[in-house]
Amino acid sequence: MTIKEWFQKKLFGRSGIAKENGKPDPERLTFINNNDALTRTRIREYNIWYGGDGDELLNYYTHANMYEVNYEPFYARNKRSYFWAISSSETDIKRTHSGQPRNIVDTLVGICRFPTISSKVTGDGQNIVDANLRKIIEEGRLKDVYRQEQLPLTLVEGWGCYKICWDKDISDYPFATYYRAENVDFIYKSNRIVSVVFKDYYTAEDGKQYMLAETRSIKYDKDADNRYLAIEYELFRLSGSDDDIAAAEKIDLKSIEKFAELQDMKVSNCNLLLAVPCILFANTSKVGGYGRSIFTGKIDLFDDLDQCLSQASNSVRKSTPVEYFNADYLERDPKTGMPIQPHAYDRKYTVINGQRNADGTSTGEAVQTTQPNINFGQYSEQAVQILLQIINGVMSPATLGIDIAKKDNAEAQREKEKVTIFTRNGIIDSETLILKSLCSQLLCAKELMDSEKITVRDYDISVKFSEFADSSFENKLEKLGAALDAQCISEEMYMTKLYDDTLAPDEFEREKRWLIEHHTRPRDEGMLGIAGDGANLPGMTGEPTPENEANGEIGAEENA
Repeated sequence: MTIKEWFQKKLFGRSGIAKENGKPDPERLTFINNNDALTRTRIREYNIWYGGDGDELLNYYTHANMYEVNYEPFYARNKRSYFWAISSSETDIKRTHSGQPRNIVDTLVGICRFPTISSKVTGDGQNIVDANLRKIIEEGRLKDVYRQEQLPLTLVEGWGCYKICWDKDISDYPFATYYRAENVDFIYKSNRIVSVVFKDYYTAEDGKQYMLAETRSIKYDKDADNRYLAIEYELFRLSGSDDDIAAAEKIDLKSIEKFAELQDMKVSNCNLLLAVPCILFANTSKVGGYGRSIFTGKIDLFDDLDQCLSQASNSVRKSTPVEYFNADYLERDPKTGMPIQPHAYDRKYTVINGQRNADGTSTGEAVQTTQPNINFGQYSEQAVQILLQIINGVMSPATLGIDIAKKDNAEAQREKEKVTIFTRNGIIDSETLILKSLCSQLLCAKELMDSEKITVRDYDISVKFSEFADSSFENKLEKLGAALDAQCISEEMYMTKLYDDTLAPDEFEREKRWLIEHHTRPRDEGMLGIAGDGANLPGMTGEPTPENEANGEIGAEENA
């Protein structure tokens, strides 16, 4: 029984039963020993690739090749043939990691910037709710958690969860922490999350390992006829797999000083978990509500790309000119009298003994240099093709700064960028729902801290992401300027979209007045020399002006 199944039984009073997406497929499990363990292994693999460290990759696949394939000898057969797995048993080889997994994720995070968040609920009319929300976002460093943890890790691992915390010893405002996929479990009932299990791990001075499980569940009180939030703590001493309840010993919280003050909590008349699951892409092949990583189906190609780059790197090294020296021309060690081989970057020197002449000298040239002819272009072309397959359906090559078709016109480039836009739209649609729920529950937690109860459950949160995938000032200036000239937007909207909240209120008003004065008046009065009242100006109807007559006289004199 796993930890998750144990909590399901505790919550429902019976063993948990997972609903399958379709008819069970026992044939798939024929060569699989532990399906849940495979999921955790895959998550670790995704994180190793995202880390972008070649040493970590080599260490992971060395361990996988020696140990993990023994647990899943049939299912893991393909990984045995990976470049990183095969090369782990070789020493004299240079391995090159492309770093593209991290580039893809970080690029998507960069174009999905933190949105503008506000609440339409004003509270007592003094906009206190919105002020509290801004303070929560600022003190809780929600922007940093979003950009550095939640969004990139959810893209990589497939799922995670925000946990709303509060501690008056730290701050008067609640804050959100992000739990990774391995550290959170979702428990469903009728396709809805009714409980979230957060797992934290500790190591004592004596080396013993513990897992603190915090369960947040929505329960129903039949006597009061309402739902309530139950927050419960369980402590386990681990002795084996952290997911096997048989290898864990449940112990009393008070037996460990650090956890002695933890107490179960009940929030009456509350149907909020004060936790927000984060899933960006649904995984239709698995049950239990777990999401899909953006690396799904890409690991094989990542390994191929590293193999190609490593082959190119080793080919460059092997193409270094090889010099053959006659031993008579080499410097000798004064102690041993043996020739001293020259030291240079990875060159392999060969001594040519040759035949001796009558005077004792050697025949042939003193130094011979050879260099193999290797086709490096094939590796570059192959690497580009593999990379295109990797980002297929995810983003455009131009988004990563890769120009593969220099002759494409502007329209063709924009068409290619649509792939990135579609991916971005899908991400921000999911993030909008996540952040709305998160900020609303953070405000509920603020009320809980102040009054020990929750009366408002929905704060009507507004989440607005930037319309610009490229939010640079130059791009905004170009696009918004064209819209303003075409009278598609007002000066007010132009200023708001261009400067956002970077200007102080007085600076904003001053710039807006200047824009209205210098942009609107030339458009209405001074364009093409047409007066504002529609009257014809001198020279418009063919009547000569004094300047024209003077110019005509000068021209006639020159022609004469």
